[in-house]
Amino acid sequence: MIKKLIPNYYFKSIYDIPYETLYSEGIRLLLLDMDNTLISYKETLPSDNLKELKKRLENMGFELILVSNSRKNRVNNFCDAFEIPYVKFSIKPLKRGIKKAMKKIAKNKYKKEEVLLLGDQLMTDIFGGNRCGLKTGLIEAIDKSTDIGPTRANRKLERYFLKRIKKKFPDLYDERLKEYGGD
Repeated sequence: MIKKLIPNYYFKSIYDIPYETLYSEGIRLLLLDMDNTLISYKETLPSDNLKELKKRLENMGFELILVSNSRKNRVNNFCDAFEIPYVKFSIKPLKRGIKKAMKKIAKNKYKKEEVLLLGDQLMTDIFGGNRCGLKTGLIEAIDKSTDIGPTRANRKLERYFLKRIKKKFPDLYDERLKEYGGD
């Protein structure tokens, strides 16, 4: 189980991802978390920079779908403004919402190796994506001070698992999680 908490990639922000490289490696569908990945919990709408990034990614050939654990109307409002399809109340790390995004919402049928799930939490986004056999990318949270209760609890649990990963898989930790873990 602990190995399923290790992402394939770590990125400082959604803007620091080498999308051209990912596209050349065959990634075509990006499943995106919303809270503290695309916007902080205190924001409600996409910024102009985020809209610009979306346009660039779509022009490159990526399909984008938001997969959020939130069930609040802010997901609908954000996605309407961002003009992106979504699954809300996806219950990550369970597979249901991720599979729904891939099988019912995606315009094309993608092989698992063509999909990258990007999110800011090991316990939900990375674990859920890895459980589905997808590539995963951990994004540094935009503003952890805005985390809601369940997310704060997940981050405490995450610190425990980071220590275990560091001990059990030191090479993978150094390669993919060292900067995230604060070493």
